[in-house]
Amino acid sequence: MVFSVRIVNSDFYIAAPIPDLDVCNSTFRETAISKVPIIRVYGATPSGQKTCLHVHGVFPYIYVPYDGTQPSDKYMKQLAVSVDFAVQVSLGKASSSRQHVYEISLVKGIPFYGYHEGERDFLKISLYNPFLVTRVVSLLQNGAVMNKVFQPHEAHIPYLLQFLMDYNLYGMNLLHASAAKFRNPVRLVDGDGEAITVKSLAETQRVKSPVTFCATPNQMWNEDTVPR
Repeated sequence: MVFSVRIVNSDFYIAAPIPDLDVCNSTFRETAISKVPIIRVYGATPSGQKTCLHVHGVFPYIYVPYDGTQPSDKYMKQLAVSVDFAVQVSLGKASSSRQHVYEISLVKGIPFYGYHEGERDFLKISLYNPFLVTRVVSLLQNGAVMNKVFQPHEAHIPYLLQFLMDYNLYGMNLLHASAAKFRNPVRLVDGDGEAITVKSLAETQRVKSPVTFCATPNQMWNEDTVPR
């Protein structure tokens, strides 16, 4: 009941959110989202069809310790605003109101540094732009956010590696998707039964709703076999 593709290579890009594929509004920030990260996975299906799989809804994140001295909801809002402002100042755009923090949530974990018997509270800071993670980490460490020095955790993990780790994936492994959308039209290339060509999403926005389907190891995807 899955669509599978072997992971050969991957990259990511930043684009405007697409309804039914991306989160278009941030509940935490109570605003519309202008740009989101999208991962591209290049590989082949078990039957050998070359594939480019776009993975939506994955945001880069880091953790910072939370001491619990202030109400979490209010503190998380203030932290998000302060991170946004610090990034804008560092980019020379202090007057801009652009948001860089997608969400901040309270989580528990065992600190990486030192010995600890139990879990501690952390704030998980999710960002829109993977390219800005290093900048945000530097600002947190230098006291530019809320006039306080933070110790970021898991800030050294690249965005794509973070995605692979979170979903227990690795290079040349099969990625299984239980719900997928196909870009229209999907058709076989003349003379090559294992290749497909599609128009870009900009050319056609007629994207099918998520579907659950059964694919055999030798499944070939074309106009007749793509779920409607």
